[in-house]
Amino acid sequence: MMERIYHHFEDWEEYHAGMWRIVRGEQRKENVQRAAALMRDPERFQLSMQRALAEWPNSCAHNLSAESTNRIAWLGHAGCCLGAESPEENTRAAWHTLEQFEQDEANRVAALVLALWVSTC
Repeated sequence: MMERIYHHFEDWEEYHAGMWRIVRGEQRKENVQRAAALMRDPERFQLSMQRALAEWPNSCAHNLSAESTNRIAWLGHAGCCLGAESPEENTRAAWHTLEQFEQDEANRVAALVLALWVSTC
């Protein structure tokens, strides 16, 4: 079992990048479309999640060391924040626009990125 790492939210890179901001209206629709397009492109999606590993060390340590949480979802949200400028809630909405096979492929790619992070710990 991995040791849980904690960081104050002010030290989370995701917080400063706007992953938890609230976006409504037309901008939300655009974010949903961009996030869905990113998640439908396994290569781009994987690169965006790998950016999170490289650029957000505190956020990754805090969120990915929590084995009882949905780390795959967090990686997807992080990737969409960096790769599509979509905050978490908009990304969650985008997820529900994907077909099951697209969700499965996005989850598969996120699992690869998670395994990469775990192997470096």
